[in-house]
Amino acid sequence: MPRRWCKPTTAFAALVMILAIFSLYGFYMQEHYLGVSSAGRVEIHVLCAGSLSKIVSELAEAFRAEHPYVEIRISAHGSLECARLVKAGARCDLILVSDYKVIEDELAESYAPRSMKRYCEWWAVFARNEIVLALAPGNPAGLNEKNWYWKLADPNQVKKWGRANPDSDPCGYRTLIVFNICDAYYPEHRDEFPGYPEMGIIKTLYLSNPSNVFVAAKEFDLMVALQTGQIDAGWTYLSLAEQFGLPYIRLPGNVSLGVPYSEFNEWYSRFTITTESGRTYRGSSISYAASIPTTAENSYWATVFLRFILTKGASIMERNSQPPVYPPILMGDTASTPPQIREVCMEG
Repeated sequence: MPRRWCKPTTAFAALVMILAIFSLYGFYMQEHYLGVSSAGRVEIHVLCAGSLSKIVSELAEAFRAEHPYVEIRISAHGSLECARLVKAGARCDLILVSDYKVIEDELAESYAPRSMKRYCEWWAVFARNEIVLALAPGNPAGLNEKNWYWKLADPNQVKKWGRANPDSDPCGYRTLIVFNICDAYYPEHRDEFPGYPEMGIIKTLYLSNPSNVFVAAKEFDLMVALQTGQIDAGWTYLSLAEQFGLPYIRLPGNVSLGVPYSEFNEWYSRFTITTESGRTYRGSSISYAASIPTTAENSYWATVFLRFILTKGASIMERNSQPPVYPPILMGDTASTPPQIREVCMEG
């Protein structure tokens, strides 16, 4: 029986169909596993603490120099608001917050059982900071380390001072914890700090609801108010005061929450604050953390970017007065951490 051969046109059509299938499969793999769009671009959506917005922008620019086809979409909020957005279903491939407890308590639900929703399973502590009292340009109120604690309470001395909202921004509740620590530390050192209020500053600057206080939703808003002279002073992070070129008053290390992770935590943890919403927060060394949510749409490139932050990004943080933690400290369900992240961290 003579052999039957396919017509060349039939064979060519079959080949074209096979190639088309492979091409579509390739696009599918790019879209769903590498996050590459049909236009050949990569998008990483980042939610970050307001105090990190400048640093994350610089990190993104440096990362794009190595990966020019990557677009990093940055949205800055108070860290607690970042967590709420993740829970509400906002697109987030990478989250960076100013307090690791935000991830642990709000997104990992403090190691919730597997049957419960976990938005994050692990997190890496990557940077530190400290609380300072930043001053408006020129320091119009004449504040210094020996008088701020009584001048802030006097509208005749300070027209307005600011702090962040403790229910949206960790700097807000950290400021109130610092007030509590001051009330324990300063009275024991009255010779160094004359005129410290007998009733303490937690009462004079918070519980009495003074009329000359400006409460900001996030730290960036506080910085703008300071730079424009709307307020005379504001409680913020050292890194932000430096980045905005503002003068500031530093506090003793056992007051500022700035002593590295393990050294003063027992002392800091003695102090708590309950906000108007009823949430109670305990003092701890300021520790920034990052994680890739379980709902991330582009976990591959989020992992690549986070590894860049934890390694090459350290110099950018130092340049912005944000001391990096090196090596970063891995916490939570560390077994679920991507190997690329785990190998540059130490377990805490």
